Amino acid sequence: MPDIRFITDDEVPAFHQAIPFGFGDDLTVEEGSNERFRDLFNNNTCIGAFEGNRVVATFGSFDFDVSLPGGGALAMSGSPVVTVESTHRRQGVLTTMMRMHLDQAIERGQPVAGLWASETPIYGRFGYGQAAHSIDLTVPTDRVTLPAGPASDTVRLIDADDAFDVLPPIYDEVRRTIPGMLSRSEAWWKHRRLRDAESMREGASSRRIAVAYRDGEPVGYVAYRQKEKWEGMISDGTVEVIEVIPLDENARRTLWRYLASIDLFPNVHWWDAPADYPLLVEADNIRRVTTKPFDSLWLRILDIPTTLTARTYEADGAITMHITDDYLGKGGTFRLDITDGTATCTETTDAPDVTLSIADLGALYLGRPAA
Repeated sequence: MPDIRFITDDEVPAFHQAIPFGFGDDLTVEEGSNERFRDLFNNNTCIGAFEGNRVVATFGSFDFDVSLPGGGALAMSGSPVVTVESTHRRQGVLTTMMRMHLDQAIERGQPVAGLWASETPIYGRFGYGQAAHSIDLTVPTDRVTLPAGPASDTVRLIDADDAFDVLPPIYDEVRRTIPGMLSRSEAWWKHRRLRDAESMREGASSRRIAVAYRDGEPVGYVAYRQKEKWEGMISDGTVEVIEVIPLDENARRTLWRYLASIDLFPNVHWWDAPADYPLLVEADNIRRVTTKPFDSLWLRILDIPTTLTARTYEADGAITMHITDDYLGKGGTFRLDITDGTATCTETTDAPDVTLSIADLGALYLGRPAA
């Protein structure tokens, strides 16, 4: 078993380099890359498995707030960059790192942990449940007509410097209304959303940012790239959407009509669209729209009473649940009472109405939104 521990600052370069290697890639050396890594990650929450000076497994951690039904939010310990080299798999390395990560999240007062899984079967055994799902969406805009937004809406392209001021307030307003959306720190905006290194483009253009305005005020934005493709003298290019964040339905329609109007790029592809996206019922030729579902946010509940009382509920009532937790032993029997949409949760010795695993509870917690 390698030496598994939280990393120190002087181990950042080796840890950073091991991440893409673990995903079958190589680290692209860019000026300031280790400094950017330090801005994003807290060394005290990043775990490495070491054999000598070599990092053979990585486990990162971010602090997020996850939006909840009813408009509230809950502190969440996010888990990116989880890798184990093929030479060290099935030796208990991931199990050890996961236990260290979850124990630390509990110590830090984070009631839930969350992640996007590189492979679906991995995380259920640690108590994570599939809490949200998305779709890979492709719209051939030369064959599909989308509804237009208000004629008074306008769309303008802005540069990255202006985006630092315009985009975060729009995103924050929207995320508070959609369960499962995550908060973004200033470092996240700077290094993950608005940095545009060539290594991030995957053969497409630089990032474009288009903002919808109404009465001079921004009401939504779309970030995207363009990827050229020619069949002889006929263009079959694709607009690769990064995200579409509108303040209202009219702004959403305005942004999509803009995407559909980009000359020489008749295909609009969004790999991470909400599964219940309104475009799926608004398009006039739905048979031409292609979708592929996939899991997105997985949640691991660490503090059952805190988590269940943090959100609101559509109906009043009471239920007694027995929650099993084979990995951390954080289960038990709890009574959930809901009055006027607000819950109380207490441990009880009463007979349960239902028995479910901690992973099942995580999967149900957000109402399976399309985040």
